[in-house]
Amino acid sequence: MTLKEQLTRHALLPLHERLRGRDTVREWKRFRANERLSSEAFHQLRLTKLRQMLQHCGHHVPYYREVFERIGMTDPGHCDLQDLKQLPILERSTLRDEGQRLITEGWEPRLIRYSTGGSTGEPLVFYTDKHRESCLNAQKLRARSWFGVHPGDRQVDFWGSPIEMSRQSRLRVLKDRWLLNQVVLSASNLTPQRIAEYLEFLARFQPRLIYGYPTVIYRVAQHLLEHPGLLGDYRPRLIACTSEMLLPHLREAIAEAFECPVANEYGARDGGLVAHECPEGHLHIIGEHVIVEVDQPDQDGVGDLLVTNLDGYGMPFIRYRIGDRGALADEPCPCGSPLPRLREIQGRANDFLVGREGRLIHSSTANYILREIPILRQYQLRQRPDRSFDLIVVPSRPLTDQEQEHIRAGLCRILDESVAVRFQPAETIPPEKSGKYRWVISEAA
Repeated sequence: MTLKEQLTRHALLPLHERLRGRDTVREWKRFRANERLSSEAFHQLRLTKLRQMLQHCGHHVPYYREVFERIGMTDPGHCDLQDLKQLPILERSTLRDEGQRLITEGWEPRLIRYSTGGSTGEPLVFYTDKHRESCLNAQKLRARSWFGVHPGDRQVDFWGSPIEMSRQSRLRVLKDRWLLNQVVLSASNLTPQRIAEYLEFLARFQPRLIYGYPTVIYRVAQHLLEHPGLLGDYRPRLIACTSEMLLPHLREAIAEAFECPVANEYGARDGGLVAHECPEGHLHIIGEHVIVEVDQPDQDGVGDLLVTNLDGYGMPFIRYRIGDRGALADEPCPCGSPLPRLREIQGRANDFLVGREGRLIHSSTANYILREIPILRQYQLRQRPDRSFDLIVVPSRPLTDQEQEHIRAGLCRILDESVAVRFQPAETIPPEKSGKYRWVISEAA
């Protein structure tokens, strides 16, 4: 650790967080201490936090006060995890309809307004608070420390930020760079020239952590694989991917190009930080921050994920349907952490293709077909309501008739029916407003 990183870790970062009204560093130390708890002690800690949250809801949140009365929950301070299932699932529609009644009484001046980008087709406004933000940031720091990345270490984020910034934004960039050792590189308009400039910057700045959208980091990795040596002797300690599905071929290319561990971070603005991958390659649920349930699991244990945030007191999220599908794991992790595990995450509901008789097909099935065509630098597969496909492709050369037929036959095979496949060559595929790229989008019911 450099002298500048030590100064940031022990002085500048704690001061910055206190001035922002957050206790991030204190929470980080507390969460790290929890890793030494036994499984039984950790379970009791989660249960205590759940009971405190439910008591708070019963006393101070109008919506839940009415729910508790309706279901006869008179003593939430003695609930266990099974009792949690008595409460109704919190749907996005409920958040929109009952938004004000879900806010803790008297907390309005302390709330922070957020909105989701609407990737599920349902944009949403909700509120968080300083304590929840402190815990979320601290949990990120805790997970990164598993890989030897600590608060104050140099960090580069590939994010959906605009290239053109206001004066206030420029001042924030300078503050983040020189005080917090953090630099944000825009995920927008990734031309080969800009990617090359980014790689030159990484070689100079030498961040210990690279963080951001896997599809964006993948494109940087592709350029690095095509132009080896751009980083010199520099290698990051960790690349943490977030906000999108970290598909196997993305992980493989990123790991090969940067020669370092690649970890998956799973969460959402509305649900909070849900899970993070450990060095053993397993996704650990951030157990002091959230409780995760699986609603109506299928024969493989996969169902809609329900998230209860244990730190969001300003606008509690209890059994919130986050919009993703996944499965829990029962086995302990070889890393020794008491944190529970997610066995898998399968992505958002509208990332699933729809086949004959309404059968759901995971989007990775289509990716396996398309990745067999190495000339595809980018692609986006959109399934229309009639189950036909529009395939936007950015090829290094035009697709041959044989390659088109291979793709067409493969897509019809996974749907188990013959559908039209329309090819749309493009020079680039722009990201969404958030800066994310989506590989598969289904509009079929």
